[in-house]
Amino acid sequence: MDDGRVKAFRMLKPSCVELSQVALRYKVKKTTAKDLLKPLEHLADVLQTVHRSLDAKLADYVFFPLSQLFGESKKLPPRVLERSLSCLRFLILHGWQDSISSEVGKQLLILLAFLAGGSSTDPKPEQVDEDVALNAFDCTTALFKSSVASSLGSHGTINPENIPLLGHAVTVILEGIADASPTRVRLAASRTLKTLIDNLDDDEALENFFPGIVSSLTKVLSAGARTKTPYKLLEACIRLLDQIFHKIVTDDRCLQPVLASEHPKRAKKEKGRSWVEATSGQVKQALSSIVPLRYHDRLEVQDALFLFCTSVLTNCRRTLANCTALMLETLVILSDTSTAAASSRRLQQLQQLLASDAGLLDVLKESTYGWAQSLPRITRSNDETKRTKILHQLSSAFRLLFAQNVDLKSLNDLTASNLQSSIALAIEASTSRTISAVNGSADVGQMLQSVAPSKDLLTFAPVIFDFTSQGSMVEGLQSLISQFHNSAMSTALERKLTESLQLSSGNEQIASFWLVLQLLGNRSRHASGTEEWLDLPGSSLDPLAEEAYAFSLEILEKSTYDDTVDWRLQALSLEVLALQARSQGAEFRPELVDALYPILERMGSSNASLQQHAVTCLSIVSHACGYSSASELVVDNADYLVNAVAVKLNTFDISPQASQVMLMMVRLCGSALIPYLDDLIDSIFAILACYHGYPRLVESLFEVLQAVVEEDSKSSTKAIEASVANLRKPYKTTSVTDIIARLDAMKSKPSSDSPPTSPPPLSEPEPPPPPVSTSSKEPSSPSKPHALIHTITLQTTHHLSTPSFPLRRLLLNLIASSLPTLAAQDPPTSDDETANTDHQFLPLLATLWPHITRQIFPSSSLPTSSVSSSSKSATTASMSTTQDLPTLLTALETLTTALETGDSFLLSRCEFLLPPLTHLSHTLHHLYSQEIKTLGPVRAQRGLKYKCWDAVVGAVVAMVRYVGITREMEEGVFEVLGEALEAGGGGKRKEEVRGVLEGVNPGALWLLEERRRSREGGMDNGRVWEKPAVEGWEFGLVEFY
Repeated sequence: MDDGRVKAFRMLKPSCVELSQVALRYKVKKTTAKDLLKPLEHLADVLQTVHRSLDAKLADYVFFPLSQLFGESKKLPPRVLERSLSCLRFLILHGWQDSISSEVGKQLLILLAFLAGGSSTDPKPEQVDEDVALNAFDCTTALFKSSVASSLGSHGTINPENIPLLGHAVTVILEGIADASPTRVRLAASRTLKTLIDNLDDDEALENFFPGIVSSLTKVLSAGARTKTPYKLLEACIRLLDQIFHKIVTDDRCLQPVLASEHPKRAKKEKGRSWVEATSGQVKQALSSIVPLRYHDRLEVQDALFLFCTSVLTNCRRTLANCTALMLETLVILSDTSTAAASSRRLQQLQQLLASDAGLLDVLKESTYGWAQSLPRITRSNDETKRTKILHQLSSAFRLLFAQNVDLKSLNDLTASNLQSSIALAIEASTSRTISAVNGSADVGQMLQSVAPSKDLLTFAPVIFDFTSQGSMVEGLQSLISQFHNSAMSTALERKLTESLQLSSGNEQIASFWLVLQLLGNRSRHASGTEEWLDLPGSSLDPLAEEAYAFSLEILEKSTYDDTVDWRLQALSLEVLALQARSQGAEFRPELVDALYPILERMGSSNASLQQHAVTCLSIVSHACGYSSASELVVDNADYLVNAVAVKLNTFDISPQASQVMLMMVRLCGSALIPYLDDLIDSIFAILACYHGYPRLVESLFEVLQAVVEEDSKSSTKAIEASVANLRKPYKTTSVTDIIARLDAMKSKPSSDSPPTSPPPLSEPEPPPPPVSTSSKEPSSPSKPHALIHTITLQTTHHLSTPSFPLRRLLLNLIASSLPTLAAQDPPTSDDETANTDHQFLPLLATLWPHITRQIFPSSSLPTSSVSSSSKSATTASMSTTQDLPTLLTALETLTTALETGDSFLLSRCEFLLPPLTHLSHTLHHLYSQEIKTLGPVRAQRGLKYKCWDAVVGAVVAMVRYVGITREMEEGVFEVLGEALEAGGGGKRKEEVRGVLEGVNPGALWLLEERRRSREGGMDNGRVWEKPAVEGWEFGLVEFY
């Protein structure tokens, strides 16, 4: 005995003796289990110190006291058993190692199996302590590492009488893996089983355990596909399957003849083909239940399954030939994952496997045929997951087959037909569930402002599928279609789709068109990648692109209101136009002759989705053609658009799309487009003359005319502000001093009728003719936009008699918008300038005046020529009982605009207008007062009666400020404005009214305010009216009536 072993023995002896004594006392119940922990922990520390000097004999010596404890294992607490098992594991690994005796090995295996899961005869305990089971499995692992064969048999073969014992141990291990125990216990059991398979050389014994092991592992793995089984356990179980398959069912072991001279034991036990066939059938059932793990989200599980399937195809190609398709299908699915690195690595390994075995390519081709054939059936189902899976399977399969240059002629027509049918079915399902045309368009002004080549508007929104529920399916379709680039499959698909575009209808036609768009999109992306590095000469035109472009123009030439044309076809056609523009760039500009008008036409659609598609298309086209904005594109191609719209209007095409396109053009281009519209405006009025009985048509056309006026007004804003500033002059009454000054000026001028006092001298020569002024100017003609606005305003008056109140309001607003523009471009001038200017505004205003006033007083006829004072005073007009208050309000606002622009030219007309306005003001104020009693002042001021009365007050204020009044009109002005002042309206209006009245007659204003104070009890903001105090005089009280 060497010194190390002697030293180790001396250190171990006290601990072993103490532990043995405590164990004996525990048996006779003279001590407690707690007293066992101290010697156990001391023994564990000593073992840790002397582990290098341990051998089998020392292990036997230390095991003796431990065996006494294990004999009482049912009574010992878990903590004692845990420490005891820890010491036992140390003895197995560092003491006995591979020289453990058969008898001790059997005893230990029985003991450990019992501690981990109970005995083979007694029922399993309800609960096994977690730490005890964990240490028991770790000890069993150490035992199996110490040569299972040497413990249970000889020469690598298990003795038959020990098979039940080992079988029970395997059962306990499998139960430890399969039971709902803590994860660390299940992982410890899996490590134990792995060690057993690695170290058990008796293949016959392992074959006996093979069905049970595969069944138990399959149970765990199949449950892992449905429940949240820890991924580390799933990975371990898959690797265990791979390990036992490699030892039991490989081609080399099962089907290759083995010479008795080389392996005498194996030669006797070689299995026949019948065993292989029976086993392979059961194995296929097991594998079918675990392959759903190919959709597991953990890469560790996917990698383990990928290696397992690869191993089966490599090592079990003939023994498990019936599983080849299943394993290959799993590899195909695993090669397409969400992680690019893992997908690339697996795809490369799978391609190497296919290249090494041509038979696998035939299997893959056959599987692909089956998947393509089942595609419509799966697409028809409501299971989105299944549809997505089969699309990704087909995508990966075609990628692999194309990489191996496999002939796929038998698949071309089938794939093309079934892919088209599947997309049509998916479109039908999407339409029935979520996608539908949205009636009602978004705000046109906001959409037009958004038409710019921004990143947000360079991508089309989906119109075919619902991406919230079908997004993954669409990604699968796009991935599948991308595999067809530059392949024979692509040619067959293009031929099928080209025929289908013209011959099919409904969802099939939409599906074909969508497929064409995807193919063109893929081709465009590949082409852009090539052109980035190579400067290639212009290639021949793409037949599919030309066919799709021609078909798109054919679709877009039809009206947006044509019910026979599906709006989704129109949206896809817009996408084709955008794709064509992107591919051609600036060379697409000549195509705008045919393409631009349909795009703008869809911008006027009532379908919000189609309208947004048109906006995106216009943004893409403008960006592709090199324009900085969509407005620049439309202005630059205004002649094309004007011609396109003119063709429709000249042929009396009364469909709304022409007016919608014009409206979009005007809104988009602004005043720059107006000079091109003279012929179009003539055509519009020609249509209005023929179809004036169609209010909706008339209204849509006048919306265009109003847009023209508004855009011209925007460009004339500064001129309008300057003109209004010139017209604003405060009203000033004529005083006696002014009259005397005027008479003196008249006296100082010689009368033209009086004869000269002396004749001129006869000898004096005639004066020379006045020099010709070089500054004289020819009468200036108005600008083209000015003439158009003048024509629009004048022609509008002929339609004010329409019975449609909304149309009347539209026409009145149009007039109100045009008057400031026309007045700013044709302002009143001095006498010396009048001769050189062709004035048109004042005659136009004279023409408009009776039409505007007739909208306010429809039941009366206001005189426009001079009449006697009695006639003027008798001129009254009352509000009609059928008067439309919104129309009245608009008419009053238009009248106010006319007064602001007419200057003193309207003074005589205002003399006759003021009395009926006064009567109307009283009537509206009375109605407003009644409304206050029922609704309250706040709600009443929100009503139309108050707004109309306030508009009358505004008209009278404009009359005084901009036109002026005569002395006879002062009383009427004070009636209207005084009533407004006494009513106490809003602060701004009250101050405005007071300022106007103060300019007319300050004394009358004072009297009016004093009368109001008197009615209110003499109080006005804390001031009291007092009688003047003059010595010698006494003033009486002022009384108001």
